[in-house]
Amino acid sequence: MSPQPPCPPIAAAGSVGPGARPKQPNKRDELRLLINSRHPVITVETPEEERLEALLFDVATELGVPLYEWSVTTGLAKAHGAPLYNTDNPEQALANITLIQGDGIFLLKDFARYCDNDKICRRLRDLAEKFRTVRRSIVLTAAKMELPADLEADAMPFQLGLPAAEDLLPGVKQVLAELKREQRIPISLDAGAMRQLAQNLVGLPEEEALRALRKSALQRGKADAGLLDAVLETKRETLKTEGLIETVRHDASFSDVAGLRRLRDWIGKRKSALTPEGQRFGLVPPKGVLITGVQGCGKSLAARAVAGEWGFELARLDAGALYDKYVGESERRLHKALELAQKLVPLVLWIDEIEKAFASAGSSGDADAGLSQRLLATLLTWMQDRESGVFLAATSNNITVLPPEMLRKGRFDEIFFVDLPNAEIRAALFALHLKKRGRDAAGFDLAKLAGASEGFSGAEIEQAIVSGLYTAFNAKQQLNTEILIAEIQSTQPLSVTRAEEVQAIREWAKTRAVAAD
Repeated sequence: MSPQPPCPPIAAAGSVGPGARPKQPNKRDELRLLINSRHPVITVETPEEERLEALLFDVATELGVPLYEWSVTTGLAKAHGAPLYNTDNPEQALANITLIQGDGIFLLKDFARYCDNDKICRRLRDLAEKFRTVRRSIVLTAAKMELPADLEADAMPFQLGLPAAEDLLPGVKQVLAELKREQRIPISLDAGAMRQLAQNLVGLPEEEALRALRKSALQRGKADAGLLDAVLETKRETLKTEGLIETVRHDASFSDVAGLRRLRDWIGKRKSALTPEGQRFGLVPPKGVLITGVQGCGKSLAARAVAGEWGFELARLDAGALYDKYVGESERRLHKALELAQKLVPLVLWIDEIEKAFASAGSSGDADAGLSQRLLATLLTWMQDRESGVFLAATSNNITVLPPEMLRKGRFDEIFFVDLPNAEIRAALFALHLKKRGRDAAGFDLAKLAGASEGFSGAEIEQAIVSGLYTAFNAKQQLNTEILIAEIQSTQPLSVTRAEEVQAIREWAKTRAVAAD
């Protein structure tokens, strides 16, 4: 079984240590605040209709107001009550809501589709005007909805979000109890494993999460430690069917990376914020890093190593593949990719060569009719509003072309610059790549190799070893220092062929980034 990421605390923790953050408002608190603030129309885009109903029922009970529900199949009814006669028609339902006296919450399911009708839209706006001074709110919900512009001005969006581990834990226990009772599935999970199982399901809607649990347990025929990995694999399959982001094996860790001392230290310290103790102490979970520098110096490997170090899932978003010829499709693809990323939490979302998608956003936008600017706005909004659990690791070969909005303080926790390796790190790189290919580094003059390869990137050092192996094999010799020196001398490194570009990136980083080494 692969190592499991640190499990955040399930139960709410009070302020038990110095610097502890105040308890954050939960979804029930947020919704209650909206209703008490006299918002007449609240919109909720979610596929989790039942979860929203349960939340609204709890809020209505706390406020001491009735909850009414409407759908085109049942009409208007008080929660858990009989429907009112002849209210399945949307216009008639609104007319009846007008007649109901006193405070109340009115949940209208899939109602937005009828708002294209001018009369229905006008009646709904009239209701909104009347409800502004009383504690009466209309809640519109659907998996996806679009409202007319004049009605949208009256509506307050509410993000239900995906269930947290503590929300899923009761359902996890119930499903496993049912499987044990009905299918004779043996259960060998202790309380801690149950918590981790709920954590591994985070990122899925509740019903989808519980279906994934049932499927995985039935396939295994038992609920044991292996079930923790099985439910993660089910989440990966969800992403494969969408084809927007690619899950990547994260068998790399910082033990596979030479150098990058400061970056390693930064990542190691931030791991503390992923533990219950760190969160109780007040540590804020890290949001992301931007890693820039000279090509071939290990930026992508470093991004992958973060996932391995923390035990997170790793998914790669190809920024250049977002663009589509149809209007609005590129933005939709990015929205969908970011939505899918949330299903794999805890996750390192790796955006490789981020400048491919967003470089044009720093210009007037005429080159692509403003598409890159809209994509940038979508990403920045997500970076600002996303829930914890997704750590963004972006890499860039040419950070100078990125728009300033992306680089301002607070977008990323830190910007790291990866320079060409010094002699000590070059020697370590030779040792590392020789070992990967079954060679004992002790049989090579690493100091001589490091001296001969000044100005070489890690990728160029690796390629010298690969080429040397071909030379040695065809000469029927063992790979040795002299063969590698010859390969080095026959190579013109990037630091020579593109010296001006390398120097420009170095100059930029002097005052704008933290040296990774």
